[in-house]
Amino acid sequence: MRKLKIKLTSLLIVIILMLSIPTVVYAWMTYVEIKSFVTIEAGEIAITTFANEQITIDQIDLVDLTYVDYQNDFILDQSNTLDLISSNLRIDILASDQSVAIKPKIQLIDNSSQVGLLYFIVYEGLNVGEAYILQTNYHDLITTILTGLTVKEDQLAAISTYNQNVLDQIATVALNSGDMLTFQIVFWGDHDDAPDPLVFLDQVYSFSMIIDMINSKGEVT
Repeated sequence: MRKLKIKLTSLLIVIILMLSIPTVVYAWMTYVEIKSFVTIEAGEIAITTFANEQITIDQIDLVDLTYVDYQNDFILDQSNTLDLISSNLRIDILASDQSVAIKPKIQLIDNSSQVGLLYFIVYEGLNVGEAYILQTNYHDLITTILTGLTVKEDQLAAISTYNQNVLDQIATVALNSGDMLTFQIVFWGDHDDAPDPLVFLDQVYSFSMIIDMINSKGEVT
């Protein structure tokens, strides 16, 4: 896919993203400032931004996810393919050379019940570089998160808590001018909780993302 560079405006922009597996993401994006830039390519969003800006991805629609059996594939990975069949989205946040030190406060907001959607967030680090290869040992991470938990409801709650903890960790990372923070979101469909088995492959999962760029010396009010 051709790399695009789009200057952010206050207009509504429709963006189509292709992830690693043939999952499609449709992202409807609006912005409150005109100084930021976003670069979009296969499976990646790269944002160059400043302090005191907010970038809102109003709706991210996930289409054609790979569905897995929750117990045999997601929990036990009996076929040793869970890492290979995931869909992941890389997000790079770059502090502009003209920006003061900033911290990214990120919110993921469910736009629907999300029944049947499995996802978690992986913080990759600061200044890992554009050529950096993302972590793919997803099942090892799942095993760590769910240690000692055997009930599905408790496991899903633990993943939700883990995701929020990662976002809270990211919010503590200060980016000086020229610094780049990288994280990814990894997705699967849960076949056990999918909608009607005759139509579940047409299911679209939707959520929003809000990124507030906070001056590292204090939050914006």
